[in-house]
Amino acid sequence: MMKKLIIILFVLNVSAAFAQKKYVPDEIDYLAYNYKYLDSNYAIDIDAIEFNETATKYGFIKERITNYQDSLGVVLMNEFGDWKKQRLAKSKITYKWERVGYHLWKKEDEIKQLGQEFGVIHPYRLQQLFYAPNGNEKAIEIMDDLRNKLITKFDADTLKGLENYYLMKFAFNNNPDVLLLKAEYFHKINIKKFKTEHGRLPNSEEKKKYSLECVTENCCQ
Repeated sequence: MMKKLIIILFVLNVSAAFAQKKYVPDEIDYLAYNYKYLDSNYAIDIDAIEFNETATKYGFIKERITNYQDSLGVVLMNEFGDWKKQRLAKSKITYKWERVGYHLWKKEDEIKQLGQEFGVIHPYRLQQLFYAPNGNEKAIEIMDDLRNKLITKFDADTLKGLENYYLMKFAFNNNPDVLLLKAEYFHKINIKKFKTEHGRLPNSEEKKKYSLECVTENCCQ
C-alpha cells in the first residue's frame, strides 16, 4: 500500500511539474536544415581528409567510428561546432518509428501506418504533428485517447491540462515497454560491474542478495 502511494505521489508531482512548463520548439529545424555534407535523405557525402580533420579536432576516437551514427556525429560537429546542437540534430535525424510509438503507447506498425495516412516520411516529423495537431481530427482524437488512458491508469487529473509535448513526454517515461528496457539496461550494467569486481558472474544467492535477478527472459543472455 505504501509503495503504491509513493508511486502515485511521484506521478502527481511529475505531471504537476510538467503542467507549469510551456513547450518551446527547437531554435533550428534540424530536419530541414541545409547541411554541407548531408543530402536530402541525410546520407553522408564528405571527403576523407575533411572528415578525419574534424574527428581529430573534436576528439573523436577513430577506432570507435564504426557505423552511420558514429560518422553522422562527426559530420554534425563539422557543421555546428557545438555539442548540444550536434546531439539535437543527431537525435532528430536518427529518430525511429518505434520511439514515436513509445510516446503514444502504440506499436511500431501502427505508427508506420499513421505516417502513411498523414503523408509523413520521417518519424520525428510525425511526432511533431502530435505536438500541435492544428485541426487534424484523427491526431486530436489519438491525443485525447492517450490523455484519457493515462489519467485513468495513473489516477492523475493533473494530466488534463498538459500541453501535448509534455503529455507525450510523460507517456514515454511511464511506458511499460520503456521501463522494461531501462531495467534491462541497468541490470546488464550491474552484472558487468559484478563480473569486473569478482571475475565471474553472480550465483543465484548473490543475484538475490544484490538484486541482480534477470528482469526478463532475454536480458541475461
